[in-house]
Amino acid sequence: MPPYNARAPQNRAKTHRAVLIGVDSYTHEPDLPAVAHSLRLIEEALTAEGTGVLDPGELLILPGPTGSSPGTVDPLEALREIRNAREQVDGLLVVYFAGHGLVRADGTDLHLLFSPSRVIADPHHPFVDALSWRDQVMAELRLARADWVVVVLDCCFAGNARLDFHPEEQQNFALLMAAEQGVEIPPGDAATGTDFTVGLHRLLTGRTWASKPATFTRLVGEIREAMAPLKAVHDHRWIPGERRHGDDVLLAIPGRKHRRESEGNGPSGTAHEAGGRSKREPTGREGAGGAPAQPGESETGSEAEARSARSAGSAHAEGGTHAAGTAQAVDPAPDRRPSSRRHRALCAALALVCFGGAGVLLSVGDGPDRGCAPPLELRVLVDPDIRPTVQKAADVYLDRDTGDCRAVGISVYTGNSTDVVDAFQAAPLWQAPPASCPPSGDCLLPQRDLGAQPDVWIPAASITSLRVLAEQSAAAGTAAKLDSLGSVAYTPMVLAVPAEAGRKPDPADRPAPLADLVAGVRDGGADGTEPYQVLRPDPEGGDGALLSTTALYGTDDRRPTDVEAVLTDDRLPPQPTARDLMCGLADGSRNELEDRAAVLIPEQTMALFNLPSASGETGAVGRPACASDILEHRAARYPTDVPVLDLPFFRVTWSGADRDAAAREQVVRDFYDWLAEAPEARAVFVRDGFRTGPSGKPSLPAASPLTAKANEGAVSLLLPPSNPPTSASEVTETLRDYRQALGPGRVLYLLDDSTSMEDNRVWSGPGRAKDLVARSTASIGPDDTFGVWGLSPGDAANHTEPVPFGRPDPDPGPAREAIGRAPAVNKNARVLDGLRDGLSELRSGQEGPVPRLLVLVTDDEDSADLRGEDVRALVETATEGPPVRVVTVSLRGGGCAPGLLNHRLAEATGGRCLDAADDLATELTAEVAKTGTGDAR
Repeated sequence: MPPYNARAPQNRAKTHRAVLIGVDSYTHEPDLPAVAHSLRLIEEALTAEGTGVLDPGELLILPGPTGSSPGTVDPLEALREIRNAREQVDGLLVVYFAGHGLVRADGTDLHLLFSPSRVIADPHHPFVDALSWRDQVMAELRLARADWVVVVLDCCFAGNARLDFHPEEQQNFALLMAAEQGVEIPPGDAATGTDFTVGLHRLLTGRTWASKPATFTRLVGEIREAMAPLKAVHDHRWIPGERRHGDDVLLAIPGRKHRRESEGNGPSGTAHEAGGRSKREPTGREGAGGAPAQPGESETGSEAEARSARSAGSAHAEGGTHAAGTAQAVDPAPDRRPSSRRHRALCAALALVCFGGAGVLLSVGDGPDRGCAPPLELRVLVDPDIRPTVQKAADVYLDRDTGDCRAVGISVYTGNSTDVVDAFQAAPLWQAPPASCPPSGDCLLPQRDLGAQPDVWIPAASITSLRVLAEQSAAAGTAAKLDSLGSVAYTPMVLAVPAEAGRKPDPADRPAPLADLVAGVRDGGADGTEPYQVLRPDPEGGDGALLSTTALYGTDDRRPTDVEAVLTDDRLPPQPTARDLMCGLADGSRNELEDRAAVLIPEQTMALFNLPSASGETGAVGRPACASDILEHRAARYPTDVPVLDLPFFRVTWSGADRDAAAREQVVRDFYDWLAEAPEARAVFVRDGFRTGPSGKPSLPAASPLTAKANEGAVSLLLPPSNPPTSASEVTETLRDYRQALGPGRVLYLLDDSTSMEDNRVWSGPGRAKDLVARSTASIGPDDTFGVWGLSPGDAANHTEPVPFGRPDPDPGPAREAIGRAPAVNKNARVLDGLRDGLSELRSGQEGPVPRLLVLVTDDEDSADLRGEDVRALVETATEGPPVRVVTVSLRGGGCAPGLLNHRLAEATGGRCLDAADDLATELTAEVAKTGTGDAR
């Protein structure tokens, strides 16, 4: 099918429109003067004589004359114009946005920022007066009547829009993003525009009769090639992203061989310069009489080029509009590098990181005054257990900056400790991610899983850096150099045991190897007291939990499988951090577990949860917000074979990252010196229960939760020595043993086999339902248990069984052939019944800490009209009993939208929802590989 052409005769009577939004003026964030020029460039690119696919009257430009003040853009006005366009346009609809873009702490929910936008310290609703790409912009555009919808995003984190790209099934929709997911981009040059839009302008307007038409798919390849010489922030490769649903669409057509620029105003005219153009105002390509200026057909090529150059020079001298863009090379000036102060990205004053695990959003104030250069931004990667405290310290550090312009911004973020070690051991992948993942789905992508390259790394324990160095390749050591500057605070790991009222000290409270302490609380008391359940955070999450697990595995007569059986309780699955574990105990929904569980956590976490609620006094320290009176106080028992968490501070230097190197080095050292020595910094750590003191000699501060009345008798003034020190190889072996300790997994696929799957063309063929299931079974090991059920009812059950649930054949061929032979059935799929039966099947039989995975593959047709109470009941069933992770695969656009069954099941069970915006074959294979032997690597 030929690409859609808005200029084609059959489409001329239709309504076409481009909503062009350029936010260059901000109240709370740094202004972006380059955006104003980019807005004029994209306007010209779409309407250029001879190449443009739209007429000037078909553009709606914001900011316009109706703005609340000159140059400002209100988010509600922008959303209103997008809504009007999607209701009125039945031809081509183009939406363009240039400005600040930010994401939540976990890298999701891209928000487009407008003039009044600001960020607040509310983790649930951090963005005020901004538009959510997922919940507002994409939600509107999915309802568009247009033949084609094309969206262009020129902002930081534009690539994160792909996570929520959910067009309607039959909708033609293309999304072009300035960079990849998690990547920030420079703010551009006020005289020429933002780099990405400059490149688009040249590609769209520079086409001659000899050029190929600029279809969306061709433009993607061309803009990627054009941006390749440039670098995004932190020297990331600059690779524009794209998503497309439909065939193709024409965005520019070949123009005349020698096109002369207008001798009137520049491409933007003067109305926009003065505060905005009316919705139907013609552009400056029209002559004084309003008629389009005709190209000089009698001129020779050299005369036309000289004339174009003179026009460009004149325009530039007058405040310039890049009028001669078509006479220049297609490459977007690769030799032009952003200035050292300006290249910190469109979101430099709001340090924010996106990654695949936990994270933190850190607002750095109200933003600099007008005319201030973006601050130099430090990225600080920390262990999950210490993130809240480091964030508080960074806030205080930034508040010292009392000048008119902020000099430094700090982004504090986090990720699983094991992911961080893997990333540093393969540091070149942080700078240059692989172009694609292998079919197994096992693909290390630090930018996706953690975020951008850090300037500072603060793990919880020094031994974590030794793990990095022990298996780091020479190339990785060259790409990322780690320099230790010292420790900033200390806290030991403890076994926090419920403190029984009136109980006298017992010899069992004395320091001892961790295995002995655990055995003591598990055996119960001689007086008949019940044994305690022992819980620990996920060892792959934080250093403290992994070091504690190393001590338990290190006992000669203990097997990892036995240890894991002791540390598992179905009422509370492993939590990513110590705080999450304590919050899970405090919610009151787990019967007696909250006061019958001994927990392996840092001492500072226990001390904070022992405190009463904060009083109304300013600065009063109280327990975390999730804590409650229902949670029993706990007393610390100190293991002698778990190293003290010493919070080492590492400066990370990246090869090739030479811009601002000296200034960055100075800021990093200043930040460390302040953390280690400044009274204000020590006060932050002390208030959160950490110990401070000379390097290697942690002391107990006086004004600390550790010395509060609530912790009298619960903590020790002196810390026991840790002997012998744990080695890096022991920790690495523990991680491997932990991944294998849970043994074979149980995987059950629920395959929607109703005829709608065939009708919607998602049943058979490469990349469709049966193929996805068959390919992902490559991640199932020979000792795992798996099966494939069809959701259409059989003779005596709610499902059919193409592959009965059980041990797989050593030869995977028969099972895959059975999946391939499965027919679509002329019955409605019983989605709810199948999910209930599947959960029950996975939970039956083998007990203990067994990995269980339920995979639902569906087109959502038979679950679209489920009653809300049925969905709620199913989600409750999925979260009760032995843990089962649910991964849902939606084969239609929008199936993973918040509130729908797929999303709610995945979110409630710690699973994942995949849809057409994902690489389904790779991602599903990777999800299956996380269960059982597929993840034992």
